Amino acid sequence: MNQAGSPVYHPVKLDRHYLAGKALDQFEMKHPRTWRTRSAVQKMRVLEEFDDLISSLEESLAINNPAIFIDHACWAKVHLTSLHFPKNFVSLLLAAMGEVLKNELPQDFRNQTRIFITKSLAVLNDVSLSIPPYITTDKPLADVARPFLAAVIEADQVQGGRIIDDAVKSGITVRDIYLHILYPVLQETGRLWQLQQVSIAQEHFITAFVETLMARLHDQVFSSSGIGKGRRGTTVVAAGVGAELHDIGIRMVADFFDMDGWDTYYIGANIPVQSVLDAARDRKADMVALSTTMPRHLPDVQYLIRSLRADERIAGAKILVGGYPFRIVPDLWKQIGADAYAGTAEEAVAVANRLVPERR
Repeated sequence: MNQAGSPVYHPVKLDRHYLAGKALDQFEMKHPRTWRTRSAVQKMRVLEEFDDLISSLEESLAINNPAIFIDHACWAKVHLTSLHFPKNFVSLLLAAMGEVLKNELPQDFRNQTRIFITKSLAVLNDVSLSIPPYITTDKPLADVARPFLAAVIEADQVQGGRIIDDAVKSGITVRDIYLHILYPVLQETGRLWQLQQVSIAQEHFITAFVETLMARLHDQVFSSSGIGKGRRGTTVVAAGVGAELHDIGIRMVADFFDMDGWDTYYIGANIPVQSVLDAARDRKADMVALSTTMPRHLPDVQYLIRSLRADERIAGAKILVGGYPFRIVPDLWKQIGADAYAGTAEEAVAVANRLVPERR
């Protein structure tokens, strides 16, 4: 047990590729007619989905909580249905996977896995295939976010840039552009990709373009931060963890720290552990903000946190975590060994300010 009596995260490593192959063989044997009607591309996607399901199972076993596994199964039902698989397809995949894993896993994992699959199947029955949009008329600046999204979906960089430039000229703050335009557009893009209404190429283009706009807005970030006056005298090092390539969220968090008067050292994603430790030590970090989007990177988060705690030169730094897995499991930040969790950039700054007193 760790802080507040929470269970400790114990990484679980299964032979994903082997088990995914076995599950695929089981599915093909159980449902030969369904399998024959799938295209070559769909068959490859099924193998990938078994791999993803086992990956999410690893993380649910690591925290003794089915939430991550259930969440992925629900996501997969919506996504695969949008790819023209039958509505019950994920349920069939889970059943085939369960048949394999009951013979392949150690006894304690078998029992947990059986329970997790049973709970997932029950939830899947009620999963809606429609996902509410993230940009609606009742949201702040929806009248700006909606045309911006339309422009970037069409790869119209000129119009997309003009919309953001006009927003700045009209007096909309960088903070509000991040919160009510850029971030909702990224969320909506993810929803549209899940529903196969935009392609992976479009999703990557939109993400890259938003990053370009954030770089363009950085002068306003510095202006908002009051550099040279009113600084807190506290330092944060911000990074994506391990092989994590989704760094736009932690980059936004770093900018919000900057705007709040923190000395911010943003080092991006896919950074070696030792480099993060060196940065935290060299910058005399009061706070280390870490982010991961994919649950499969949680072992990297735990290892990095343990490494930070073990280095007496930086052991006093507070550790804040964020990202998708921590939204799924509310107390995961405790299990992983962090000091706190924040769900948004605004919340990250507020939590950090409570944990670390200013020194100006």
